[in-house]
Amino acid sequence: MRPATFPAALALACIAWPAAAQGGPVPVIVVVEPLHWEGTAEVYPPGRTLKIGVRTSIDRLSNVVSESWPLELGEAKGMRRMRLTGAGGTAERDGKTEPLPEAMWLEERNQFDFYRFLQLAAVRAPEMAKLGANTFQVAGAPLTWFKIDRDGNIVGAINEVPANGGTAYQQFRFDGFWKSSESIFPKHMEMFRAGQPYFTLDVTKFEAGAAL
Repeated sequence: MRPATFPAALALACIAWPAAAQGGPVPVIVVVEPLHWEGTAEVYPPGRTLKIGVRTSIDRLSNVVSESWPLELGEAKGMRRMRLTGAGGTAERDGKTEPLPEAMWLEERNQFDFYRFLQLAAVRAPEMAKLGANTFQVAGAPLTWFKIDRDGNIVGAINEVPANGGTAYQQFRFDGFWKSSESIFPKHMEMFRAGQPYFTLDVTKFEAGAAL
């Protein structure tokens, strides 16, 4: 059963935990550090697998700079850069910059906010494991549920993001985490939509907070 829609509670770099959903008496405010990662990824256009290089930074205000390039072309020839702010986004390629359509900006903004929510989940996970929970919700948009093992390690997640004029239901699997400053990031992550592979990420470098 898919979780019901939860109201957004995201403002700048601070997110409040809902007391009722999380079992705590008072909401907690968590400030997410700047995040930066590099590595390779796979995306799955119809009938093929595209391997790309990736490099992404998210600042304290959730502004995103995401760079990618097909590995077969290389960074110099294939670079694409996307910038996202709270007001909109742009796409850069071959020296040209174009605004992102609003629907694409909203979907991408939600996708990258997932990595900030992951930091909040990592803070909450040990406490939830002690309470005997194996899943818990992070308030905000996108609506996200995290799955943990008995030791409080995050092993998976599900969420819903706006996509294609509707809503896409996504599942995540994680294999190992990097840690930098007070933040974590998946070493290997698999994302599925409608049960089909959608995005696979292998991270070779991760930095956060004062390390940036």
